[in-house]
Amino acid sequence: MSSSRRGLGRRFYGGSPLYGVDMKAIGEGDDVLLYLDEKRTYMVRVEAGRQFHTHKGFIELGELIGQPYGARVVSSLGVTFSALRPLVRDRILKTDRRTQVLYPKDIGYILLQLDLGSGSRVVEAGTGSGALTMAMANAVRPDGRVYTYEINPRFQGVAAGNIERAGLADYVEFEMVVHDLAAEAVDQPANRDDVFVC
Repeated sequence: MSSSRRGLGRRFYGGSPLYGVDMKAIGEGDDVLLYLDEKRTYMVRVEAGRQFHTHKGFIELGELIGQPYGARVVSSLGVTFSALRPLVRDRILKTDRRTQVLYPKDIGYILLQLDLGSGSRVVEAGTGSGALTMAMANAVRPDGRVYTYEINPRFQGVAAGNIERAGLADYVEFEMVVHDLAAEAVDQPANRDDVFVC
């Protein structure tokens, strides 16, 4: 078994991606990461009657319904894609971005510095597109909470959509701030484990 440096976290056996494979069946409305190769992955929402078009042909997304994650699907031009369950890392890289986004290597460092784990409660000042918020919510679940503060309602709306799509909204509380974002986030009850101001 080997892993490539660029595809860190994805393991291959005989050229077949094994990561993101689970026995749960893909359902209508589920997100799927269509994997062609290390450089070409596409996050799509599965809907009956909907097609996804690429330079390698189109894929009938409805054909994925009922298939297990990890199933292979063939495009109209005969190109094979793997339908993987997206991980938080994939969702971060594919977020709808309206702000500067943090990337996995930076997020990993931040999570290590904050020492977050299940049950942690953390305050974040500056939600942005929600990439770090997603990673923190994933780290603190199922018993923890992320309290995130944003000054721009448009940014918060984008972040809320990204976090909802990732299935992590139950672990995040959104707050709007009118004046001083950092002061509002820091001035929280003592039952918070960490405060991160970006």
